[in-house]
Amino acid sequence: MNRKIVVAVDDSTRANAVLSWALDHANPTDEVVALAVWNLGLAGGFENPFSSLNEAQIKATTRVNSLIERATRGRWADGEPSVSVHADVRHGDTATELVDASDGADLLVLGNCHYNRPGQLGSVAKATLYGAKCAVVLVPVQVDADAETGTMTATI
Repeated sequence: MNRKIVVAVDDSTRANAVLSWALDHANPTDEVVALAVWNLGLAGGFENPFSSLNEAQIKATTRVNSLIERATRGRWADGEPSVSVHADVRHGDTATELVDASDGADLLVLGNCHYNRPGQLGSVAKATLYGAKCAVVLVPVQVDADAETGTMTATI
């Protein structure tokens, strides 16, 4: 079965857990797309922290490729069948781009984490669920902080 699985990722701790979930459920013949959406409003408020949009795109792409490398490194070194994974980095509104990416996909995977009201959907998840053109999986992700080390871990 050759499915296209689009996974919404960002630069948060939970992105690795969501991508790993998708890889755990993918077949070797599936294509997994790690989709990151950025915009200047999210990247730095009202000030442009980048000298150009091209520089911002390059930085976002680098972050997604690093995420893919971390999520796949140990998995395939252990002899698991490999799954085709590549990055798709877009500039725009997150919900709009996720809905657009769902067109032609078989599955759209999102991390479901709403900080202010656990268990409730955030605005991006709601908009994506209502507008998606394929099945959507919301992966519940719990983020825990270690007070001593300051590290954060995400678990499903």
